[in-house]
Amino acid sequence: MNNGMNRMTVLSRAATWFLVLVSPGVLAQIYKVVDAEGNVVYTDQAPADGSAPMVLPELSIIKTDYPPETAAAGAEAAEQEAEAVEETTPRVLRKTYSDFRISQPQQEQTFWGTENAVVIGWSSSVPLLPELSVRLYVDGKPVATTADNLYAMTLDRGEHSTYAELLDPRGRRIITTPAVIFFVKQHSIGVNQPQATPRNGT
Repeated sequence: MNNGMNRMTVLSRAATWFLVLVSPGVLAQIYKVVDAEGNVVYTDQAPADGSAPMVLPELSIIKTDYPPETAAAGAEAAEQEAEAVEETTPRVLRKTYSDFRISQPQQEQTFWGTENAVVIGWSSSVPLLPELSVRLYVDGKPVATTADNLYAMTLDRGEHSTYAELLDPRGRRIITTPAVIFFVKQHSIGVNQPQATPRNGT
């Protein structure tokens, strides 16, 4: 058991000396000594038998393909890319566009004499990023997905409702606007027309 421990000690010392040997700037002479029990010892003390110091191998140096400043620039670019990704997460977008809303029509607005044509618009205090899109709903059904901020359509006369969803580049819903109710009506023939005035009581 002692012999095993001695070997472990010798190997540990040998590894330590090897690290010292390959370290730049070390000028000490190193000697390899084998004792009577066959144990190998590395030392910087010259042995009594006058053995010559070891011939050490040259230290190998591996050069990188890129200078340090290029590597630093690459790391900075990667960090900026990570920040850009963070800026477009659903949580951040939801906070940024918290006031996303239907801007027209107004609540309970009536469209008169438009030949049933209606223009629906949406907006936010922060301009929408180009990679975002909007899915528009009218009367509970999706009618369009667009990057514009206006959508024109024709509707039957009567009461209608609309709302919109803001979508991220992956099509995930960021925020939904409150619903807006509006009316489409047309002037009827004869309504508000001037009445004929009878002459001479006839």
